[in-house]
Amino acid sequence: MKVIAMYLPQFHQVKENDEWWGEGFTEWTAVRNAHKYYKEHKQPRVPLNENYYNLLDKRTMEWQSSLMKKYEIDGLCMYHYWFKEGRQILERPAENLLHWTDIDIPFCFCWANETWARSWSNIQNKNTWADTYEKQHNGDGILLDQKYGREKQWKQHFEYLLPFFQDDRYIKIDGKPLFLIYKTSDIFCLAEMIDYWEKLAYLYGLPGIYFVGSGSDLSENAGIKAVLHYQPATSRDNIPKSWNYTKSGVNILEYDDVWNSILTEKIKKNIFLEGVVGYDDTPRRGERGCVIEHATPEKFTYYLTELLAKSASYGTEIVFINAWNEWGEGMYLEPDEEYGDSYLRAISIAKNNYKYRIAKYKNMQNMDKREAVEVVNAESKKEAKDTHYLHLLDKWMLLRENGFSIAEWIKNQGWKKIAVYGYGILGRHLCNELYSAGIVIEYIIDQLGDQMHTDYKVYLPSDIIPDTEIIIVSATYDYGKIYNNMSKKGNFKIVSLEAILYEN
Repeated sequence: MKVIAMYLPQFHQVKENDEWWGEGFTEWTAVRNAHKYYKEHKQPRVPLNENYYNLLDKRTMEWQSSLMKKYEIDGLCMYHYWFKEGRQILERPAENLLHWTDIDIPFCFCWANETWARSWSNIQNKNTWADTYEKQHNGDGILLDQKYGREKQWKQHFEYLLPFFQDDRYIKIDGKPLFLIYKTSDIFCLAEMIDYWEKLAYLYGLPGIYFVGSGSDLSENAGIKAVLHYQPATSRDNIPKSWNYTKSGVNILEYDDVWNSILTEKIKKNIFLEGVVGYDDTPRRGERGCVIEHATPEKFTYYLTELLAKSASYGTEIVFINAWNEWGEGMYLEPDEEYGDSYLRAISIAKNNYKYRIAKYKNMQNMDKREAVEVVNAESKKEAKDTHYLHLLDKWMLLRENGFSIAEWIKNQGWKKIAVYGYGILGRHLCNELYSAGIVIEYIIDQLGDQMHTDYKVYLPSDIIPDTEIIIVSATYDYGKIYNNMSKKGNFKIVSLEAILYEN
């Protein structure tokens, strides 16, 4: 399986952005100026070591190449912008790479064929790049107009692309250069243009072009070889609207819901699947933005492994990832200050483990949608839960190795009357540590109740709970639900074991 990441060339200064959004504007401008819209909002995002790079610096692309090799990323799909009469923007990173033949970055293009327009204009199917920097309200709102022309313009576009197609690093399928088109449905002359490009390709010694359409229907688009299910857009359309919610006006989706939609969607052959690292476009869109909450490297590792397996079960050998460096939309594999290289490490882990999951997805091809959803939901919840507790236990052990004691921390708080919610692995370790330190545990609360073998008094969550000073919840994965239930049963303090560990 090959993994190709989408790549944004917006990290360098161009005169158009200076004119439209202010002197020196790049993607980093929005990233640096991002702010929280609600308490848990993870903004601003900061690159590891504050590496606000410039894509025109050769050392930047050399660094990106080294990361790709280290973490087994097979290529980058660079966004390509070509407007009316051959007008371009953000083309220099790709052109530099073409000339820097010593940098080994396999690459292909995705033609982002949208009109660029100001956010206030009424133009349809537009790309409004920087809503939060909108100031000027003049003219018709068009910044760069997307028009396709006829043979003369098609030939000009093809001849620009030809040196890239002929480069040994350009990604090919059956010898054909891989070329994605973001919105095939917007191109009224698509079939004619593709047919013309194919003839030019043969003329220049290529066996054709492997056209992939985002959101296309193969039966309607002659010449399109495959379809890319672009994410998270496809999943956002498939997830019930009732599952969305808002925080301070920002639209929120759950990471698990998005990925479960990806993994349970019924597909056909000649479909390229795409995974999503995360999503938060508030740096660009402001309070009109959307955030996919609760993404973690651990979840991404699990879901990417499943995605590779699903793709392989259909005989497809390429999976796309959104994205390598969409910092302004919260979609990036590149290292940041919070997680370091953890999302990058997920790639090699997934590639080494997906084969064991292929059989499951072959079986799911014969299931209806409801059955497939049940399988994926059950497995993803168990995996997420197990991973959560594994990392919490690891955090606990690291703290102990550095001299931290939960028992001493509790004594310092002055608490005398203690109860513990959950008598699983973490709960048993917690009780043992407190008991060894001479702290009396008044009782345990656990859903297994009297089925458990312990000397402690045990209550079910549905029982009347005796008074105590504090209940420490070791079943941290479900802390929110537990807190809501227990807070109705008395005036005791309720604290998550996770909060104790991460506050120290």
